[in-house]
Amino acid sequence: MVTPTCPNCSQLIAAEDINVAADVAFCRNCNGAQSLAALVQGTGIDPKIDLAQPPQGAWHHERGLGTVIGATHRSVGGAIGSLLFGLFWNGIVSIFVALALASTLALFGVSLPGWMPKPIMNGSAMGIGMTIFLWVFLSPFIAVGLVMIGAFFSCLGGKTEVRIRDWQGEIFNGIGSVGFRKKFNTQSVKDIRIEDRQWRDSDGDRRRTAQIIIEMTEGKPLKFGSGLTDARRQFVAAALRKAVVR
Repeated sequence: MVTPTCPNCSQLIAAEDINVAADVAFCRNCNGAQSLAALVQGTGIDPKIDLAQPPQGAWHHERGLGTVIGATHRSVGGAIGSLLFGLFWNGIVSIFVALALASTLALFGVSLPGWMPKPIMNGSAMGIGMTIFLWVFLSPFIAVGLVMIGAFFSCLGGKTEVRIRDWQGEIFNGIGSVGFRKKFNTQSVKDIRIEDRQWRDSDGDRRRTAQIIIEMTEGKPLKFGSGLTDARRQFVAAALRKAVVR
């Protein structure tokens, strides 16, 4: 949670100018009202963002086929960090995966190449029960390793993009043309905001989640943009709000 601050002039909003029941925070300096919930949760979108000058790695195009708003996930620091952690993590997990794979092949009567570890435990060959247990046990560790591989490639060439045409919008998150897509009706959009939450986990470490939220008049809100930098996320949210919120 943060102190309510006007997104226009960056001045603190006095307590007497806040109406919690009406969800209104009034800035006397700008003579304008803001949503209290958005300000307190740090969800305000900077109205001063110039859509004609996007930050590096972001874009906003008005074309005959519609509007395209997006930004790259490219990050040198993120790529290096995910690569180092991924190599460390997958290097350890791969030893146990190779053992489980060797045991599986042996159970099917397949001759093992010399470089694979021998599926021996307590002096005897691993049985089917132990092999199944090992695969189940390794599943979450393999999943984390795959996520780190995906994060590395996303930091190299991933992107988040929103295409709007004829009252229909599509959110794309992926690399090149491969990724996940969410479609929505722009006429059903109630508001667009940025959710920026900070908390501490069970170990006391500070954690942060920031993403763009599309509030719909019906159904669940759409969430995306967590892979973007703060500047790119602000730009995409501001351009999208201008394009669909009336």
